[in-house]
Amino acid sequence: MLLSPRTIEAEGEIVTHIGDLKNLLQQKTWDKEVVLWLGSERTLRDTLSNHSVQVMDLLDLFDSNSLPADDDDTRVQLTAALRRHLQELNATARSKIVLIVRSGGLLARYNLGLREFYDWFCGDFGMVIITLDHSADDLTWPETVVFEKDRLYNYFTEPGMCSRVFTHKG
Repeated sequence: MLLSPRTIEAEGEIVTHIGDLKNLLQQKTWDKEVVLWLGSERTLRDTLSNHSVQVMDLLDLFDSNSLPADDDDTRVQLTAALRRHLQELNATARSKIVLIVRSGGLLARYNLGLREFYDWFCGDFGMVIITLDHSADDLTWPETVVFEKDRLYNYFTEPGMCSRVFTHKG
């Protein structure tokens, strides 16, 4: 199934509208899809109302009683916990799953990439949607804080990362 050519350019990348996400969701099977969602999670959840959805906040993968000591330990612990969680999900032809991922900034912060999602969950019946809400753009940051507005967007749209980018705007 070909998706409609209605797209907008954002920073040189192709961003597809919500209608194209709806078309993708209606396909019998999905390719290995890890997509980036630009917009509110509420709008996304409304779009996914007829689908089996699970939400995973990457922060919940940490044991608050045993936090890692440094970046390397954090990377190892997060990777192992993510792998375990993804292996527990059971997407099948009768039970397709859309996994909404919150706190995706941790993937960038610890340079994990998306390999665990592609290796352990994505397939014909499992899709991952990483949410990125730019509402933080409107916040006033202290002078000591450097806010890089497009850092996460650029990270997730590098080659080999998210297969598509969707937005509710347009």
